[in-house]
Amino acid sequence: MGLLERIDERRRPQAFVGATVDEWERTRGHDDSRFSPETYGDYIATSNLVYSLAHLRARLQAKLPIRLYDEDTPNKREITGGVEWDLLRYVNPFWTPYRLKMQTSLCRDLWGAAFWVVERDDRKVPRELWWVKPTQMRPVPHPDKYLAGFIYTPAGGGPEIAFRTDEVVWFRNPNPLDEYSALSPLAAARLAADTQQAMMKANKGIFDNGYNLGGTITPPEGVTYDEDAAKRLEALLDQRHRGADKQHRWAVLRFAAQFQPMGAVSPKDAEWVNGLNITVREACNAYGVPAPLMNDLQYATLANATVYDRLLWENTLVPEGTFFAEELREQLIPMFRRSKVGHIAHDYSKVAALQEAWNAEWERERGQIEAGALTVNEWRASRGLAPVPWGDRWWAQVNRAPIGSATDTTVPAKDASAAQALADLIRPHLELPVAAHNGNGRH
Repeated sequence: MGLLERIDERRRPQAFVGATVDEWERTRGHDDSRFSPETYGDYIATSNLVYSLAHLRARLQAKLPIRLYDEDTPNKREITGGVEWDLLRYVNPFWTPYRLKMQTSLCRDLWGAAFWVVERDDRKVPRELWWVKPTQMRPVPHPDKYLAGFIYTPAGGGPEIAFRTDEVVWFRNPNPLDEYSALSPLAAARLAADTQQAMMKANKGIFDNGYNLGGTITPPEGVTYDEDAAKRLEALLDQRHRGADKQHRWAVLRFAAQFQPMGAVSPKDAEWVNGLNITVREACNAYGVPAPLMNDLQYATLANATVYDRLLWENTLVPEGTFFAEELREQLIPMFRRSKVGHIAHDYSKVAALQEAWNAEWERERGQIEAGALTVNEWRASRGLAPVPWGDRWWAQVNRAPIGSATDTTVPAKDASAAQALADLIRPHLELPVAAHNGNGRH
């Protein structure tokens, strides 16, 4: 191998593959039914707990505006136009961006993954984004390129459709057990969801049937029931005593019978309420949602209600928003030639739960600006704002004076000449802009 070939070999990107790709997967795609089975989708229609958790997260994440920037540095500038900007605000003729983001969040909460198919125009520029059901799309691993593409199986049947990697945006939760399969939070929460569903069904059965094998009915000693007598007794009991509206009635029998309780566990003995609360907390832990936000108000008060909102955003939704934005930057933006977008982020400025934290952050930054540790333009650059002509210097207060003792009540000079003299004294060290003094300690 010559010098040029060795240089080219060194410069060529090499994909790291942890294991040999199976021949079946190279042609048929990766099977992720272990971690994202089709049946997970049924939970959003049958489990009140999963529906509530998934929709809470989806509504909150879908309402966040997406901002595009030229770079991920303190000097970043927002991009408010271009084909990338247009695509994220007009995804296709039938869906709004809100619907697409909400559907994406719901899929990630059920199957741990979501897919967007990118439709291009005649110039090969991405113009539309289309959602597809995750269980119908399979990634195709590649031994050298990591990913060869995707295979889509139509829900109504028909031939499979192959997609290239630059035609699909693949959102998937990290899975340390299988990198080509997403790890759904439902995998960890489904036991709690199943338990709650079983408890609710059992509780419903109590009201529907009136008694759940609370005991047995037998003839007294020396007496036997034939089949007809047993059926008549059963029919009589069903007619007179079965159901929530027939409780505590007296039984009138035509023959002697012994009622023997079975010692069945009552709802109170089974601690139904506590059991339901436990299942809610278990599922909330898996989805990163504080339990009080799902009406588990055992430890909630008016004083700490806003704290749970902030915890939801800071510990769950903001990190997941960062993850989502990074996937867009990594997969969608390279589909545009010569794109100027270098960073994508959500705008959290309208989230009320985060305002208190931002107010505290602003107070710290304002103190830095007033102390001269940070200029106005440096602060504006960190927020992606344009500089102002007067923002590169430190606007210090000029009405301060040293105090000789605790009882010293000398008032600093307030005339313009004293302010000018102080400014002339410290200007070589601080580059203080000279301005007329207005007599109240400010320029």
